[in-house]
Amino acid sequence: SRRINEARTLTGRDLARAKAAFFAIVRERRARFKRTAARLSPAPIARRQKVQADALTGLTRRQDHAIARRLDRLRASLTQADRLLSTLSHKAVLARGFALVKDAEGAVIKLAADVAPGAALSLEFADGSADAIATS
Repeated sequence: SRRINEARTLTGRDLARAKAAFFAIVRERRARFKRTAARLSPAPIARRQKVQADALTGLTRRQDHAIARRLDRLRASLTQADRLLSTLSHKAVLARGFALVKDAEGAVIKLAADVAPGAALSLEFADGSADAIATS
């Protein structure tokens, strides 16, 4: 009976220690779970998303302005090139009163010495063309 009482006492003490250890483990795990759960809150993610969305909006605005400025520069450059092309075009020369002379095959004649008497010629003016026959 004494041994049974000692065994009961030891078992009771071991059971109390096991209960205390169990509750300590549960408390520690619950605290760790709460810390982890706090980090899993959507609020920090939402704040970070808002900051990044604002940054993206700013970058998009800057990109739009940069593209608009680039297009303006390209448009101005194209306009300038078009003006230069117009001034260098043979059409501009014709508009000043000159004519482009071609032979029957359509080749440009640059020198009077290249024109034979009686040769069929095509004369191009600013407003159209006319056919002619060389007389000398």
